[in-house]
Amino acid sequence: MQSWFTFQLDGEECRVKSEDTHKSLALYLSNLDPCFAHYAEHDPWKRSRLVILGSLEDDCHRFRVVDSGLVLLPMLAGKQIWTAQGIQHAEPDHPAQLALQGSHFECSEERLQALRTLMFEGYYRPDLRRQGQINDQFDAIITRTANVPMIREAAAQVFASTEQLRHEAALQAEKTGQESTVWTGRKDIFGDRFTRSLFQLKAQTAEHYVDESKKRFFRPSNLVELLKLKREYPDARIIAGGTHLGMNIKNVSIPNLISVEDVRELSKLIKTEESWEIGAATPLTRVAEQIGRECPQITKILRRFATRPIRNRATLGGYLATARGTGQFSPLLFALNARVILLSENGERDAPISQFYDRNSGTIITPGEVIRSIIIPRHNHMTLADRGISSRLCDTYTSGRRRTLTEPYVSAAFAFELRDRTVAKAWIAYSGIDDIPLRVREAEEFITGKPWKESTVFETLPVLKESVTVKAGSENAGEAEYKMQLVGTLFQKFYYQHPKPDKVLPEHLTATSEFAKLDEPFFDALPD
Repeated sequence: MQSWFTFQLDGEECRVKSEDTHKSLALYLSNLDPCFAHYAEHDPWKRSRLVILGSLEDDCHRFRVVDSGLVLLPMLAGKQIWTAQGIQHAEPDHPAQLALQGSHFECSEERLQALRTLMFEGYYRPDLRRQGQINDQFDAIITRTANVPMIREAAAQVFASTEQLRHEAALQAEKTGQESTVWTGRKDIFGDRFTRSLFQLKAQTAEHYVDESKKRFFRPSNLVELLKLKREYPDARIIAGGTHLGMNIKNVSIPNLISVEDVRELSKLIKTEESWEIGAATPLTRVAEQIGRECPQITKILRRFATRPIRNRATLGGYLATARGTGQFSPLLFALNARVILLSENGERDAPISQFYDRNSGTIITPGEVIRSIIIPRHNHMTLADRGISSRLCDTYTSGRRRTLTEPYVSAAFAFELRDRTVAKAWIAYSGIDDIPLRVREAEEFITGKPWKESTVFETLPVLKESVTVKAGSENAGEAEYKMQLVGTLFQKFYYQHPKPDKVLPEHLTATSEFAKLDEPFFDALPD
């Protein structure tokens, strides 16, 4: 093992030697240079310190905005980091920089730096094409002292110029049949100093690092190496994006860490006619980018999950392994009828998501096992017709104190497969009301075989009330009662957004989307 590694910091090679494996990038930067001193005052809930991470994801080069306080230093070996200061000094005329000049955003200099990184990432995002995505891009700006309309206006101008550039590059690439490389971001259409450096990055190799206190950090590159390390170091903590560990790193001391973010087999998303197989180390934003258009419920719930800098690091496998009883994503995985593939040196086993959580131990994962992937069926017209299903209604909801970066009161997801107007199969799931996410099978059985109409929903409400018990905890009686009300209210909301069996897309209950025009493109020539 070696006691040093390198990464690129603001365009220059940075050599790290014998630093603590638990040290975050934010803390490292605060000690590196006085201009980064404010990074020491990191708080993921109030004062996130955002930077740009450049890396190779599967076969795509990407810039991702991340919270430097939630990224462990050894994770950066062989990768690139750009700070807001570095972007500003390297290219003063960069569009992301110019957009922040001469405008009154009504926020502090620290928030302006965060805006600069978010604008920078958005400028290079190949999937950022519509007005409504600005909310997703800037949801990390959780403050009452920012002029949000002006931020949106400046961002729309920057992203429109990018989309026009991408459109023109695609027209040129059509001559050689390579236009798909433009729209997927596999081709460098910018040619500036940032992308030239980014596209020089190669696939990561295995990394074995030890600090002065003999704590070890391993980053295997394939499953064989991962399982071998798992056997040699049974006490090691498996991490992927590391966001959950980063939240609590000051309170724990782990002698051995094994990062799976560069394990090739765990970082792929495989699409077949019947399903998507999502590698356990695939970041949540990549999941949304690749399957969110066909499965909009995933995009919907992810926009309520933490903030974009956290979603850029958090993974679906890591989310499942933490077994959070309040997690927003679990009910939707129930409703989508997902399965979890677990792997050990003894082989694989396949578990429905409904059997994955265990009330005593959190999950069914045993020592020596890791989550390999999550399989989500593709519920399209063809696959449903093969089972004699005429339509499938599915949606998910979250009720919380605010839209992002908060523990939700209750999350719910519902799915109903219909034969004409009759419920053939039902999924009713919640999180936030017990130690683990749960399905309400009594209500599912009650509604199966009944017609899909308002009176059936009302008849099911007493069954829900009898079957669900809010676990007594630290919350007061009023909060527990409110959660119980949400169980029925969210179920009714699902029906009123999906009242017709043949209408899969939800009906809007307000005029918000009509006035906001969230689906409008930044550039008129945007293809479908």
